[in-house]
Amino acid sequence: MQIVKEKVTQSHFIECTTDTIKSVFETITSEIGENADHEIVTTIKNKFSPGKMLRSRLGFALFRDGFVELDRVVRACAATELIHSATLFHDDVIDCANLRRGQPSLWREIGATGAILIGDLFFSSSIQLLIEGGELGKVSSFVGKVREVCAKEVVHELVYHGREIDAKSCINIARGKTGPLFAFVSEACGGTDAQKSVAFAEIGYRLGTAYQLADDLMDVMGEEELTGKTLGTDMKRRKFTLAQGKQFSEAFILKQINELCISSMELLWPWPEYLPKLESYILKELLPFLELNLNTKVHEEAV
Repeated sequence: MQIVKEKVTQSHFIECTTDTIKSVFETITSEIGENADHEIVTTIKNKFSPGKMLRSRLGFALFRDGFVELDRVVRACAATELIHSATLFHDDVIDCANLRRGQPSLWREIGATGAILIGDLFFSSSIQLLIEGGELGKVSSFVGKVREVCAKEVVHELVYHGREIDAKSCINIARGKTGPLFAFVSEACGGTDAQKSVAFAEIGYRLGTAYQLADDLMDVMGEEELTGKTLGTDMKRRKFTLAQGKQFSEAFILKQINELCISSMELLWPWPEYLPKLESYILKELLPFLELNLNTKVHEEAV
């Protein structure tokens, strides 16, 4: 009798990813808790949350049971969520942001130095998680993409600081700041198929860029009560984005977001079996999340 494998549902996929993240987090807090004040450890636990997990949900959208191992993709998602949290801890210190997910930022509770060090611990723990998975090639790709994020942040801060730049440069910054982590998750779904991995990584880059452009727009026109985080930090720190350019209308930026989403799906033409789940992710998870925070329609054009 032929045994049919049970399909992995999104809830099971996210649960596996969340459990992996929690396991790493418990290890981190237990190491801290040996000598730390209990109140500090509790504060860190309360401040840590994977959030909407849009990167992990992209992983599910491109995951195909039987083609690539679930553990491989789950580890990639968990490592990415840990890195993402670390960057938020660091960014809030850099931006002097007081609010994150509707609550005081971590650095406001434990100090800037503490938040930076916790972020560093998350960084190193994410790499260790992938090493324990036994795939050094994946570790190399991960480190490369994290480095790409850091390098683009440096360029934005030190090269373009205080300068008004053109649309192409703004989009390139958005791609480098946010695209790599989306790309790492989607690349992992390509398994050992080199062509598929490259195409999937590009899908991640494009959707990550769309997300960052929307986030930049949110920073200019959003409401803190709606978004749950401190806004206006880019403008205050003279970090120019597409949303700040008077020559770039809201409609122009929304058009870029739409085009990035549409072109990401076009990359799946060699593998049409993946298209329904990716389209569902874009229409039902990514764009509604952006619309909620922007308080405007993103996908007025048909995706």
